[in-house]
Amino acid sequence: MTTPDQPPGYTPPGSGGFLDQLGEAVGELGKLAQATGASAGAPSGGYSFEPDQLIDIAREWDDLADGYVEDMEHADILARVEGPGAEYASGDNAQLVRQSGEALLSALRDRVDYCRAQAEKFRSAAGQYAEAEASAGDEIGKQGGSL
Repeated sequence: MTTPDQPPGYTPPGSGGFLDQLGEAVGELGKLAQATGASAGAPSGGYSFEPDQLIDIAREWDDLADGYVEDMEHADILARVEGPGAEYASGDNAQLVRQSGEALLSALRDRVDYCRAQAEKFRSAAGQYAEAEASAGDEIGKQGGSL
């Protein structure tokens, strides 16, 4: 049941909806980040990742996006539905189902785009980290040290 301050389609926590799945995924990433930060001696309250962990997280975002792409294949069926008969009620019902299918496709496209953007941010961060590490190693090498 929704209340006036809840959007249509709101799924309350604990009912197994998308928000619960997202919350669980974020919680798992937080646990990984906390464990990684503690083992790397990161300051309390911050996160620290190794480049390979950033790539793994990017892969997780890509997997989530791939799941949404699969969902889009099913939503496309809704967006192309036709009424079972020639009477007015069938056509009107089919039109409403098609509109719902289009809205679902649009929402799924947005989610795919968001997930792909997040994945790219993590890959970019991993690349920047590797570049900074290589640059620091070169600088230390110039001074006669080693990493």
